Amino acid sequence: MTETGEPELTVYRRHLAQMLKRDAGENFRALLVQARHITGTSYETTLYDHQQAFRLLWRHLERSGYLRRAHREARTRLASGHTAPDERADLELFLTVYRQVYPPHAAGA
Repeated sequence: MTETGEPELTVYRRHLAQMLKRDAGENFRALLVQARHITGTSYETTLYDHQQAFRLLWRHLERSGYLRRAHREARTRLASGHTAPDERADLELFLTVYRQVYPPHAAGA
């Protein structure tokens, strides 16, 4: 906690500082790491800190259009059947979150 009682955002600040220095692929991998921290309950600092870092990275990748491309590529990659178990788990987690944020339309999705 900070002196004002706010949660310390160490992970968030680290990603904020590095985000513009990394390419979209590196930021996407960082997003997946944050998702694993959140869903696996293994925190470097706090759940809140990891959630804020995830939101930061998600919004950055969303604004750049990378998430839409990553969504298509993840679906293609999984359909190919040529993924290692860890990669498959990461891509499935990403697709689950993506579907929650962007639910498919009832017809045609």
